[in-house]
Amino acid sequence: VQNVLEGEVFLKNSSLSVRRITLSAILLSLSLVAKTMFSLYIPLFGQNGISVGVSGVFSILPSLLFGPLYGAIVSGLSDLLGYLLKPSGAYLPLLTLTAALGGWLRGILWRFLQNKDNRKLRIVVVVCSLLLLSVGVYNVVCLSADGVNAGYYTQANPGQTDQMHLISRMLITRTIDTKDPAGNLATYLPFVTTGMIGSAALGILLLLADFLLSKKLTHRIQAQQVPRLLTAMILSGVAVTTLNTVILRETLFASWKVLPFAVVWIPRFAEEVLGNTVNAYLVALLLGILYSNPTLRSLAVPTGKTDHSTLKA
Repeated sequence: VQNVLEGEVFLKNSSLSVRRITLSAILLSLSLVAKTMFSLYIPLFGQNGISVGVSGVFSILPSLLFGPLYGAIVSGLSDLLGYLLKPSGAYLPLLTLTAALGGWLRGILWRFLQNKDNRKLRIVVVVCSLLLLSVGVYNVVCLSADGVNAGYYTQANPGQTDQMHLISRMLITRTIDTKDPAGNLATYLPFVTTGMIGSAALGILLLLADFLLSKKLTHRIQAQQVPRLLTAMILSGVAVTTLNTVILRETLFASWKVLPFAVVWIPRFAEEVLGNTVNAYLVALLLGILYSNPTLRSLAVPTGKTDHSTLKA
């Protein structure tokens, strides 16, 4: 108890920047402990391609509380120090840079989204999901009718593009004169079919999860924050995952390079979306706890319209 009281006295008597740095260091330490003790890697095509854990919950908070600069520094240090404490394969500085970029992007997105109307966000997700679903299904029908698939260029007499649907003509035109037309076509096909349909399905599932979990967890967390957190965390997480997939595919993981990019990216994309869905509720809970303390609440970046009293758990 005395240590806690001394800590609060220190926070009250220190400058704002020192207090923010101190709390960020504490959150970074918690992230490193969770990454070292409670994280695991799932093999993906012969490599440790998917990381599962809760360390991101703590490294995410500085970007939400103090802004993109703190988010970038803590996320970058979490990646670097986490590797030093628990090495896994060769170290790539580019992955540390993308982790820092993710923290910065998350802070920017949160500043933009945290005062937005949740109903509008949900409407945007619904519209985008239905649009992606419609386009994905339409592409499947058109490609099937035109006989365009991964083995299209191995056929004895490929069809004439002027008799094909628009999506078929676009894919054939884009790949036919390349060095590896069959490989490039196999890369694009999942993006315009299963990728779009899968993204639409994930959007609908996220809305369903938000509706069900918010009803059950209203007494523990502030459900109004979850859609905004989901949007900021998933958008920044998918951006980082996409960059990391490109980096790993082109540097360390030779087994990934012989596969179409979509085949490697889609499982990592799905894990990022599902993992951040869980993390969003944990982060909302921690934000509620932090904002319930007046001393800690005073450290957060002012948001103008946000009434922090409504964020108490």
